[in-house]
Amino acid sequence: MTAAAEDTPWLRLARISGDHEENKRLWNGYQKYLLRPNTHEYQRQMENPKFVDIVDLSDAEIHSIQTEIPDLPKEMVWFNTISLSTGIAEIKTDLTSDGFYFAFAVFIQNTTSKGLLTLEHAQFAAGLSAIECVFENDLNAIGASFGSFTMFMECRFIERTYFQGAKFETANFDQAKFNDICAFDNAKFAGRAFFTDSIFTNSANFDSVEFHDVTSFDLAAASSAAVSLSFKDAKFFEHPPRFFGRALHEDTDWTGVKLPNAEAQAAPPRYLLEDDKRAY
Repeated sequence: MTAAAEDTPWLRLARISGDHEENKRLWNGYQKYLLRPNTHEYQRQMENPKFVDIVDLSDAEIHSIQTEIPDLPKEMVWFNTISLSTGIAEIKTDLTSDGFYFAFAVFIQNTTSKGLLTLEHAQFAAGLSAIECVFENDLNAIGASFGSFTMFMECRFIERTYFQGAKFETANFDQAKFNDICAFDNAKFAGRAFFTDSIFTNSANFDSVEFHDVTSFDLAAASSAAVSLSFKDAKFFEHPPRFFGRALHEDTDWTGVKLPNAEAQAAPPRYLLEDDKRAY
């Protein structure tokens, strides 16, 4: 592939051939190659079947990748990040990362993604941080696993956003703006989920979502009209959701919602219970 002027080394690796399955094989294999010297982290990620299934690249393939993309990192330590947008303001073409494995934390800031961004069933082993980014086309993260920490802080989603079946630990969507349909059906938040000061212009769907910790939809100042939200069959295991300051649309759907039982409510410290009482 001839690298476009706006591409970073990581973007060139993601698009190194014209075939998606080959791109995935080379990307994932290179992640395993980079992580191998970090013994502790390598063994930790070996507990993930998705990582175990990655086929090692040959020395010749590693050399070929490094020759074609000479500024691609040849070694990384565990706290290094995959910075997709360093030195560029726009990702101009579609980025298809279905099934990609990200062994290191991913970082993207102040970047506009103009094409379709597909992260379907991608694995973010060390988390993803997107800050002040604009996604002008659809973002498809159906079935993605986002690792220990996810941030889409102050991001703007112009078109549709799909997170159905995605798995999160702690997730931060503070001050995010969803201009079109936003779908989180069947997602799981194992840790805290923050949608504080987020703006939904169209409908948002949280049907059958599992929320295992504090969930906040607080809004400091009403800055947009309330829209239809659906929490049909959603489960809140430890705390009721918080909507302090946010007006709820009359068509908000709470059908089949399960709230914490008495046993779950007995476990948190008192100050959290006071917030829970206000939330109810």
